[in-house]
Amino acid sequence: MASPVRVAVLWKAVVLTASVAAVLSGAFRASDAGLPSTEARQLFDTSLAATVKSSHSTRDRAAFPDSAVRPLRRVGLGVQSDLQPDTPLAVQQREVALMRDAGVEWVRIVLNWYVAEPQKGQYNDAYFRGMEDLLARLQGAGLRVMLLVLATPPWANPLGWDAPPMRMRDLGEFVEYAVRRLGGRVRHWEIWNEPDWHVFWRPVPQVERFVEMLAEAYVRGKAADPRAVFISGGLAGNNVDYLRQMYALGAGRYFDALGVHPYVFRRAPDDVHPNVRHSFHGIAELRRVMVAHGDAAKPIWITEMSWPTHRHAPTAVGDWAEGVSVEIQAAYLTRAYEKIEKEYPFVDVAMWYNLRDKGPDPTNVEHNYGLVRHDFQAKPAYHAFQALARRLPAPDVTSP
Repeated sequence: MASPVRVAVLWKAVVLTASVAAVLSGAFRASDAGLPSTEARQLFDTSLAATVKSSHSTRDRAAFPDSAVRPLRRVGLGVQSDLQPDTPLAVQQREVALMRDAGVEWVRIVLNWYVAEPQKGQYNDAYFRGMEDLLARLQGAGLRVMLLVLATPPWANPLGWDAPPMRMRDLGEFVEYAVRRLGGRVRHWEIWNEPDWHVFWRPVPQVERFVEMLAEAYVRGKAADPRAVFISGGLAGNNVDYLRQMYALGAGRYFDALGVHPYVFRRAPDDVHPNVRHSFHGIAELRRVMVAHGDAAKPIWITEMSWPTHRHAPTAVGDWAEGVSVEIQAAYLTRAYEKIEKEYPFVDVAMWYNLRDKGPDPTNVEHNYGLVRHDFQAKPAYHAFQALARRLPAPDVTSP
């Protein structure tokens, strides 16, 4: 699961704003929650009213809304990579080779709004050109890319990159620009990360504001490219209550796939916890909520899952204080993907967090999620991922 430490490493270009004392209360009316701006709604009416929702998969999910029937192809195997346009070329090449050799099909890359639009309406051309080069390198190796839109620039909210923008229209307009610019190379977009956790939604999560964010991004992004596929920001754990609130506010109209991060701490994929948010089987509970709200045709995308291998973290508490061994990490990876394949056919893609450890400290939680160590040495989990990719049938790839 994401943490402040992980974020500081993942988005090194993001400078954390020191002014965190201000509050967001009163900035938005509750009556506006979950609705795109008037201009965006008009854009939707004129450009998208006749557009059928994007074909987010080649599967016929209507035949198995409750997982009763096997799909024609298996889950897409993915990872998150911390590669950015300013990552040294040698590192980019090495990570791409690792992904290719492991049989990775999907890679999650951050599109850093903070860097990409440093001033309102002034886009960082060098960053976008670098992203285009990075996408070409990844896709040249046969990888499909999902871009994660994240990190608020200071002009959009002085609270910091980890607070939502004060005007969701600003994010919507950025998404529209990004889709127009990069849409020829990437079609899949995740909107924000763990919006139900205060680490990514300062000062406190607000589900109505997240629905508003989804609406602005979806409507403007679809206007730029009706084929674009939008994944809702991955929930922190299997947060069933938050998803119910999303649907109550009308969020179902504004995503093509549900994003989720089913972290379960040190528990095995088959362990059952009283709180479904922290139990792997909670994925099925999320699915039941989707079906109950008429979204049986939509898939779930696991945009992060992992078991870290840190030992005796001095700054972590509770369930995060101790990781698993590298051998158990590999075993849990294998079992998790097998469980998804056999029991959750409504999951289109499952991405491991992370390809590479973020640092060398064995006691730091955020340095130990990877399939390979920071020095690129493969852990047993890398070989387990590789074995899964070789054993399972190849997916049907029909789009970027």
